Amino acid sequence: MKYYKIGQLANLVGVSPRTIRYYEEIGLLNSIKRMEGGKRVYTDQDCQRLQFIKRLKHLGLTLAEMQELEDIYRIHRTNKKVLPRLLELLDGHVEKIEERVQNLEKLKSEILTYHQRISAKLDEQT
Repeated sequence: MKYYKIGQLANLVGVSPRTIRYYEEIGLLNSIKRMEGGKRVYTDQDCQRLQFIKRLKHLGLTLAEMQELEDIYRIHRTNKKVLPRLLELLDGHVEKIEERVQNLEKLKSEILTYHQRISAKLDEQT
């Protein structure tokens, strides 16, 4: 089994060592091993876990939502309970995105209307 120091893992995954420590503190990353002298080491499984966390974050999940999923997994020890909740969370994020897109479309329309009025006033002045 290959082990990584925190700096190596951070570079590999593209996060800071502080982020890794924070994920440990809040329980999102909990398979940490220690070598002689108490130094933390990480495995390929930890690397995959961090990449999964990054992916969920990219998809819009908050750390609190990820902790909720982790809590569900710890209780049931199966993804059968986790995945339906993940789908619910993703659906909620899709709804929020759709609402933001609608608001942006409305704003775009307002800007274009205002732009036309200003252009018309400028044409009148010349």
